Amino acid sequence: MGRSVGGAYAGRMMITLKGVTKTFATPAGDFTAVRDIDLEVRAGEFLAIVGRSGSGKSTLLNMIAGIDTPSRGTVQVAGTQLQGLGHDALARWRGRHVGVVFQSFQLLPTLTALENVMLPMDFAGHLPEAQRRERAHVVGPGRRRRPGGNRTSGISTATAPA
Repeated sequence: MGRSVGGAYAGRMMITLKGVTKTFATPAGDFTAVRDIDLEVRAGEFLAIVGRSGSGKSTLLNMIAGIDTPSRGTVQVAGTQLQGLGHDALARWRGRHVGVVFQSFQLLPTLTALENVMLPMDFAGHLPEAQRRERAHVVGPGRRRRPGGNRTSGISTATAPA
């Protein structure tokens, strides 16, 4: 598994997958992207999911993040059993507990880098606007204000870790 670090949650089970399988229906027939995965990840552990293209890495991550659901098996993250959550509850859970950096970064071209970083915090509605702006500035996109043309052009990589 991965390397462990200390902290208040050290040793606590954070991710548990049991018998997780994900099958997609395709015109050519069912395609199983992930088959019978058992996984445990404790707080502080680092884990790399590697494999060739099409091996199910993104599917697995999407199930852990609550973006997708398994066809079979269970996914528990930070004590929450994801299968028991309805669509709205799962969306709220993701908004409070999950951060995902997609390959294409999913930036909105009509917003500045700072506005793109602030957007998820705006949707979550847990912090006053001044705190959201302050937290967004910590990652540094505020220096790149309103570039010409595509407003997010050239800043995708810089903004992604935010």
